[in-house]
Amino acid sequence: MGIFGRGRRSRRADMRPFDGSALDSPKPTTLAHALDEGLLIADYAVRMAVRNRMMTELLTTDSAFDASHFAGVAAEAVLRLADEADASEARIVREQAWAEVQDGRAEHTHDYRTADTLNLRRREALAKATAAALRERAADTEYLAGIVEESRLDAWRELSGVVEETVRIQSVGVDDTGKPQRLDALRRDLAALRRARTVRKRRR
Repeated sequence: MGIFGRGRRSRRADMRPFDGSALDSPKPTTLAHALDEGLLIADYAVRMAVRNRMMTELLTTDSAFDASHFAGVAAEAVLRLADEADASEARIVREQAWAEVQDGRAEHTHDYRTADTLNLRRREALAKATAAALRERAADTEYLAGIVEESRLDAWRELSGVVEETVRIQSVGVDDTGKPQRLDALRRDLAALRRARTVRKRRR
């Protein structure tokens, strides 16, 4: 018996021409679905901004971890994204006003014409809904606390990796060039990790 069939007999491939009309037409994305996807991207951007701020402050200052402080950082990041959504909405409104009086075929991607007005209205609605949702999140203490905790875990993993790599470098017997600087960096990393570990124990 063959690997893919019985004996040496093979089934003839179906070589009929491709019929695109037989495919289902793609359904337009709903506002709710597009909004959900946009907010997921915004969540990631905010989390990364807070994580980076945490790492910078914990490694360059002597201040202890303060969840309320970083909740404010998260709120600022969310509001910046909301402002960007507002600016996007205003730009789309201008593009829509121009497109409504332009007939014919577009000459390039951003050359909107009358046929593009429906799509532009959808984009306008999405930008408006995104800005509103982001401003609600900026005032939601539970949401901000969740972002801070996720960012803290991200920062912890990143700092742990830095310390492990620093320890590995110190253990392989490299030359003494820059040794004081590496030791200072290691001390700062370990101090930051001790502070983060203390905060983690207090939160349990």
